[in-house]
Amino acid sequence: MDIKQLREMQSWTLDQKVYHAMEVIDVFYNRLGGSVYVSFSGGKDSTVLLWLARKVYPNMRAAFCNTGNEYPDIVRFVRSFDNIDWIKPSCKPQDVLEKYGFPLVSKQVSYMVSGVRNNPNSAQSIKFMGKRSKKNPYYVIPDKWRYLTSTNYDVSQECCHILKKEPFRKYEKENGMHPIMGTMASESKMRETDYLRHGGCNIFSDDGNSKTKSMPLSIWLEKDVWDCVEKYHIPISDIYKKGAKRTGCMFCGYGCQFSDDNRLKMIYDLYPKWYDRFMNYSNNGVTYREVLRKALAINKLQLPDEDMQLEIPFID
Repeated sequence: MDIKQLREMQSWTLDQKVYHAMEVIDVFYNRLGGSVYVSFSGGKDSTVLLWLARKVYPNMRAAFCNTGNEYPDIVRFVRSFDNIDWIKPSCKPQDVLEKYGFPLVSKQVSYMVSGVRNNPNSAQSIKFMGKRSKKNPYYVIPDKWRYLTSTNYDVSQECCHILKKEPFRKYEKENGMHPIMGTMASESKMRETDYLRHGGCNIFSDDGNSKTKSMPLSIWLEKDVWDCVEKYHIPISDIYKKGAKRTGCMFCGYGCQFSDDNRLKMIYDLYPKWYDRFMNYSNNGVTYREVLRKALAINKLQLPDEDMQLEIPFID
């Protein structure tokens, strides 16, 4: 599989992609003797995925992880489905942030920052703090986020691992199941690279070096998901009607620094008590509010409940 082939498949019609995804699911299901489940988040992508899977196998099992950081609308929406296994993490979001640190900017940046803080002299950390080049185009901390390597609070990607990945891995081990996931290669450069490396939507691991999983939407674009919802009248969570552009964890800090990210404003307007609670979560005595305020200010943005006035110096 190369980038040209991927681009060609990404240009397919919606009907072609629907048929392809259903075929991917069927192959995965039969190869594993039905020991599969849909990883269901309640967001639009996984809702379309579950619809596709149950078109092929109506009794397809699914699992939803209630992290304690989900939109109430998502929780209500998931409850409207049958045959969903509910799982949860071993600890609460505030405990994860207090112990490991805040998720900021992106998963990749948080990972690099954490690596530099924990082992600044390693070869990997030196690369992270180096300069971006053709040979090293992605794994470098952008200059404006390098202040995070020396703050008095921790930055980490561990929340995703502890609140989501660990519960699903435990579920899979206890039930002997393998996941069908709604990720798309178009979502990030990292996912595109992973898809090209594995060479297809289904991954069957016989050597333990990679996880056995299926990603039937790999060649889809976000527009395809919306087109599928509209064409086949697939119900999705009401949170999208309230202005959500993406779901996932309510107070994830990834992407909040962008001007077109409306998540914090929407939560402040819809769920002010949740907003206040999360803003007071802390790490090393520093609150999430203080941390997000600084990250947003880098891009000249501010928290939705703060009217930051420019300080005009007094001249005598």
